Amino acid sequence: MSGMEPEKLERLHRSYRRDAELDEAFVVLTIGASLIATLGLLANSAAVVIGAMVVAPWILPLRAGSFAVLFGSVRLLSRSLTTLALGVFLTTLLSTLLGTLVALPQFGSEVAARTSPNLLDLGIALVAGGLATYAKLRSDAVSSLAGTAIAVALVPPVCVMGLWLSQQNWQLAAGAGLLFCTNLLGILTG
Repeated sequence: MSGMEPEKLERLHRSYRRDAELDEAFVVLTIGASLIATLGLLANSAAVVIGAMVVAPWILPLRAGSFAVLFGSVRLLSRSLTTLALGVFLTTLLSTLLGTLVALPQFGSEVAARTSPNLLDLGIALVAGGLATYAKLRSDAVSSLAGTAIAVALVPPVCVMGLWLSQQNWQLAAGAGLLFCTNLLGILTG
């Protein structure tokens, strides 16, 4: 990217600054995705969980964070990680509250599937992170963003973590948190 035209580089900087912003749309979409994903997990519905992944706006601050690392912008990295941290906090809080309110004696396979990450999960996250960056740079590849969001699946592991926290199952909550971190790392390095 060092050979990139200055005006194109500045457009990218502006675009990524917008992606990193903590604004109303980010908060509303995060709350909506969190509620949809948690309810889908409680209902053991893969289709509903996938729908939540399409809504989730977290790929935006993550792409901005990746860009910030590449160009050494501490301010942009800080802004993008703060935005993401708030999203993770809101999602964990909402899913823990819903898990407590619903109080199911046990969770279904959709929850269980998100407690033991492996190297395949990391591979998926790496490829999806690379595609998200490519889609940002190529306007003709924007349609791949929804598929990337589905492949990476950031919100559901956080919801699973919250559900296990509602039952005070620290080990399974940590497993879901590890899956989230694996996916997060894959995007940031992709």
